[in-house]
Amino acid sequence: MALIQQDRQAVIEVSVIIPVYNAAETISHLISKILRETRVAIELIIVNDGSTDGTGNLIRDICDNRLILIEQENQGVYAARNAALDIHRGEWVIFLDADDDVEDGFIFARWQTALATQADVVIFNAWRTGSGTSRTPVHTRQPYGQSLSGHEWIRHCVTHREWPHYLWLQIVRSSYVRDNALHFQTGKSHKDILWTVNLAIGNARFYLPDIKDYTYRINAASITHRPDYYDVRAHSYIDVIAEIIRLAELKSNKAVRLFLYRHALRETRHFLGLYRNHAYDQSGLKVTFRHRISKVSLARGISSISDGVFLLKLILTLL
Repeated sequence: MALIQQDRQAVIEVSVIIPVYNAAETISHLISKILRETRVAIELIIVNDGSTDGTGNLIRDICDNRLILIEQENQGVYAARNAALDIHRGEWVIFLDADDDVEDGFIFARWQTALATQADVVIFNAWRTGSGTSRTPVHTRQPYGQSLSGHEWIRHCVTHREWPHYLWLQIVRSSYVRDNALHFQTGKSHKDILWTVNLAIGNARFYLPDIKDYTYRINAASITHRPDYYDVRAHSYIDVIAEIIRLAELKSNKAVRLFLYRHALRETRHFLGLYRNHAYDQSGLKVTFRHRISKVSLARGISSISDGVFLLKLILTLL
């Protein structure tokens, strides 16, 4: 891993972390917006995860002492974020994706909201848009304008069946990350779910403003929609479900155990949809699921007739 860095002596208020892979067509616009921020002391850490399209050259040509470039062989987006977390110095941290867009001044605005609410984690809203001009909110059922504990937020999200795991909604206090030894589980997909679950399990102070300062662009050509990637996503869901169940069974998480079981069952619905409609290696996925996921643990997450019917279908299909 090569690290190209500028001045590392200044006090940093917000670290912005962006993993990039072959993002030459989109990253310049996002970097330009971030580096126009002058009302908050930032460092911008970009992790070039083995790009082959000239992304690294483009970033190296930018002269700004707030920019830090990490270059590594391709290891995946979560390993890239971990590499940035290891060196970041900001009092707060924000994660972004290279192909999305942000409002002007959004880092300063997020930082000010975090300070004013004295939260450890602030989760904003965003716009979701596709190829057309229409856009919709990323979430609609959150406890807007309220301060609550991480455990309270887990219960709310599970009860309302809406858990916004998107990393780019968050600004997180760095001391909370370090005190709880938070990091990303390595892998190809869906590990942002586990990051957010662990943020909440630590019982941080959460605040959720209904402020849409980010535009998430759905890219139908992205790797997550490729037919040869569906099996990777399905295997990643097995990792996620197994880990949520493991977290539920820890004695320290007794206060939210039932809700974690319910969340594991919810993520199992996403897995089954991929398995039935898109997966190629169904036999391999079935073996892995049966080996790693207990139907007894999933049954503990049943909270409705619909859940019971779903689990019966799952058992007939997989277990």
